[in-house]
Amino acid sequence: MTAVANDLVSAGPPACDWSMTVFELAIFMCVFRASRPPRVEEICQVIGSWFECAVDPPAASAPIENMLANRWVSEDGPCFRATEEGRRAARPLMNGMIRLLDQGTRLIDVALMMSVLRLSKGELDNGVRDR
Repeated sequence: MTAVANDLVSAGPPACDWSMTVFELAIFMCVFRASRPPRVEEICQVIGSWFECAVDPPAASAPIENMLANRWVSEDGPCFRATEEGRRAARPLMNGMIRLLDQGTRLIDVALMMSVLRLSKGELDNGVRDR
């Protein structure tokens, strides 16, 4: 291959950051979509309703610490805010979930889920909302 062809092949799509877990993605989306910066207890309540299980603040502390270290969220007193770094880490994961669910099925519940996921993806695509 020529140098130009090699550059085109190696350029390809950007690499994904696979270090954000599903639980951290859920935390990020909760913080990102909140109308005001949430406290840990509020995050746990929302995520617990999403996963239909109890999520205690101690269970969320290590993932939140990891997210702070990765600069995916920032502290705002006792609350948390989504960051641009978090949005960049969450975008390909959200896109992957959309592609995973969109396997040609046309069930009404899948269509509703896709609308919600696309709304979230659109929000991630357009940046962190200024609150």
